[in-house]
Amino acid sequence: MVSFRFRHVCLEAFGVHLPEEEVSSASLEDKIAPIYDRLKIPFGTLERLTGIKTRRFWDMDVRPSEVATVVARQVLDKIGFVREHIKALFNCSVTRDFFEPATAALVHRNLGLQEQSIVMDISNACMGFVNGIMVLGNLIESGAVKAGVLVSGENVARMVDSSVGYILGKENIDREELIKLLPTFTLGCAAVAFVLCHDSIATTQHRILGGVARSATQFNDLCEGNGDHSYYQTQGESEPIMYTESSKIISNAARLGGRTWKDTSEILGWSKDDIDHIFCHQVGRQVNEAFYQEMGLDIEKEYTVYQKYGNLVSAALPVAFAEGVEKKDVKPGDKILLTGFGSGLNSLFVGIEW
Repeated sequence: MVSFRFRHVCLEAFGVHLPEEEVSSASLEDKIAPIYDRLKIPFGTLERLTGIKTRRFWDMDVRPSEVATVVARQVLDKIGFVREHIKALFNCSVTRDFFEPATAALVHRNLGLQEQSIVMDISNACMGFVNGIMVLGNLIESGAVKAGVLVSGENVARMVDSSVGYILGKENIDREELIKLLPTFTLGCAAVAFVLCHDSIATTQHRILGGVARSATQFNDLCEGNGDHSYYQTQGESEPIMYTESSKIISNAARLGGRTWKDTSEILGWSKDDIDHIFCHQVGRQVNEAFYQEMGLDIEKEYTVYQKYGNLVSAALPVAFAEGVEKKDVKPGDKILLTGFGSGLNSLFVGIEW
């Protein structure tokens, strides 16, 4: 394991930006109705297995930097210190504007932040945003920067659309391949931003205490997306397709999470009963149930958003957190556990005291 502890890192502000267009699981199944009919797959399977009723999509030409900038501006309006303290900006999304430069560079320019900054992308599948908390937190704890911004703008609309086209266009696609492609239909779009800062300038007492990372890379082949992809490629030049072996990735990630929670409990000095709220990387009902059984944590303490937003890739956990702390009765002193997972397999758990 790799562990880290913070004494001076606070969460100053956070926010979410969502698309307006809502797309049901049923409507996605309708798009591939001929295949469902031929393979005798019951309509409603997607929602029944995953618990995902809807997700939201941006237009396919909406750039990740565009929506990340929108939410970052909203969050910067909430901070209680001068912007000159912000000297780091990390973009943590899977979807990006270009191969290069970093999408973070576009967001940084759009926000008009200062030249004396460290600006880069952190890419690690669905783990990117939680990795960003770890990296930025360590920069703040070390004294390298006083404050920084984490952003993630995920636009997966083209990936879903290209999967529909691939399924319809492949002659005699079989049930096994279709099952590996269907998890792509759980994806949804969102943007999220956090501002972290040193406690000497913080106007909140929301302390990020530390966490633990583990990587079980022997399972790196359970979720694979073909090639890299940027939004300035024209449609047809790059048609992203993702294959996922759902049952294997769920079971192995759950076991990895069990080991990660054991380490996190020791590092933070928390038992499962000490935790007041849990926010997990969410991809659907089956995953959540498996994880909590394996980890021995209390699923009733979790706040879920996958039913209405789907799997938001790197934005899934922070969106659940941002919405959950507003809607749940989170009190000063409450202990919050973030349980981050990503294909690879990677896990990173983080403790926050409100």
